[in-house]
Amino acid sequence: MGSLSIPMMCIQTPGSFVFAGSLALRLGSEGWSAWGVYLVTGCLQGTLLVMGSYYEIVRRRREKEELKRRIQYNPHVEPADTTGWEASEETPLLRSG
Repeated sequence: MGSLSIPMMCIQTPGSFVFAGSLALRLGSEGWSAWGVYLVTGCLQGTLLVMGSYYEIVRRRREKEELKRRIQYNPHVEPADTTGWEASEETPLLRSG
């Protein structure tokens, strides 16, 4: 995991199209075999970028929902009875039993 850098792909994908365009302008339609490769590469990189972005968004949404589920209030747990005593810095954070 982490081998695909989405920010790097955001730079590299348009760069492939720009490079293909510059070759097409210099070589014309006769040089299609030179610039066509970069055009196809840009399309494949764009597909990979869209897929990677989609799965990253889905993963982050799942993590957010899981976090919300974990911190959601549980109505079956009784609140701790804190009346009659004052909390201080020496009060334990976790009460036993």
